[in-house]
Amino acid sequence: MQIDRLECDNFRLFKKLELPLGSRLTLLVGENGAGKTSILDALSIGLGQFFTSLPKVTGNAIKQTDLRQQNNRAESYARIKLMSSDPSMMWDRTLKRDQSVKTVGQIPPAIGLAHLKKYVDSQIINPFNEGIDFVLPVFSYYGVSRALLDVPLRRRGFPKSHSRFEALENALMATSRFKRTFVWFYNKEFEEQRKQQELKSFDYKLPELEAVRKAITTIFPEISEPHIMLNPLRFAVKMNGEVLDIMQLSDGYKTLLSLVTDLASRMAQANPDSRNPLETPSIVLIDEIDLHLHPQWQKRVIGDLLRVFPNTQFVLTTHSPYIIESVNNYLMRHHIRNYSMEDIEVVNTLPLDPAHVKAYYIAGSEALNLMDHEIKLLDDKLIHPFNAIAGLYDRMRDIQWENRAND
Repeated sequence: MQIDRLECDNFRLFKKLELPLGSRLTLLVGENGAGKTSILDALSIGLGQFFTSLPKVTGNAIKQTDLRQQNNRAESYARIKLMSSDPSMMWDRTLKRDQSVKTVGQIPPAIGLAHLKKYVDSQIINPFNEGIDFVLPVFSYYGVSRALLDVPLRRRGFPKSHSRFEALENALMATSRFKRTFVWFYNKEFEEQRKQQELKSFDYKLPELEAVRKAITTIFPEISEPHIMLNPLRFAVKMNGEVLDIMQLSDGYKTLLSLVTDLASRMAQANPDSRNPLETPSIVLIDEIDLHLHPQWQKRVIGDLLRVFPNTQFVLTTHSPYIIESVNNYLMRHHIRNYSMEDIEVVNTLPLDPAHVKAYYIAGSEALNLMDHEIKLLDDKLIHPFNAIAGLYDRMRDIQWENRAND
């Protein structure tokens, strides 16, 4: 399942927003307060309607505080609309300012959730009730608090089992929720150990757990043996021959490692019998993908995520020129994909088809397209803050050269 288009009416600072999304990557760039996070929040609210038909899962709703303010007065309604061609359907969610006849009369007709409910019933609920195989997509939202890990201090109250639908529990909340990941990992390790004892073989590996380990070690080649340790209870990894508590790692490691572990574990829980759970169709929203990451990590983080999660549609925000230039490298690598080359760094660069990418500069409650239609790369002329920095340097260099010439 993929989302092709987001439309917002009177949502926060956006009076009207129409935003086509890339099937693999949508990049949102802009200054603080421009509305990047509001776009992610709108998507999370729209996607949350998928959850309403599932057992024991809840989504997000539009709140009164989300109504756009005009002259210190809330608009009559706010609406979020999502459209998908895979499968073909659309749905929307509307919040009215109040229930007065006049207010209701000002609101355009809604589509509602009928298309979405029909899809969920036919593709998920009915197969589940009938014991037929089905694929459960994963939607997940990672906000800027993801580095603040809520690791449990004791095992008391841990659930003994995990249902498939619980993989979506709180998935669209932007707050940190590493505790769920921790408990799932702990229980799956215990299940793996029981199976090893039953088979009398320590070579046995639980497939769901191995998928998560693979995701971690692929993105972090320097890390191995992610596991739960007791007394005290902690999530540990091996790095440079030393076993470390995840809380001992830098914020950069914690930020990205917690995201990758959470997403991979949700995929494995949602589709435990899948040949490769990391191929689960998913939509992932990440606010400030560059958060706490060194520039070297920023250059590769998007490529790593796209490789490890090949059927995931990512919508990301960033302030980083390193992120933007890394995307341009992936796009250029696609252009030369059929050329012969010996440069190992180029060979190992991810080719990214421009047809699957959208990029926008968010400014003045508008989304300006950053994709150059001719060269199929990001047009950096619209990225004003980055060009302003470079322009200031160029002006000072000109002053230096002019004065040298006059000496």
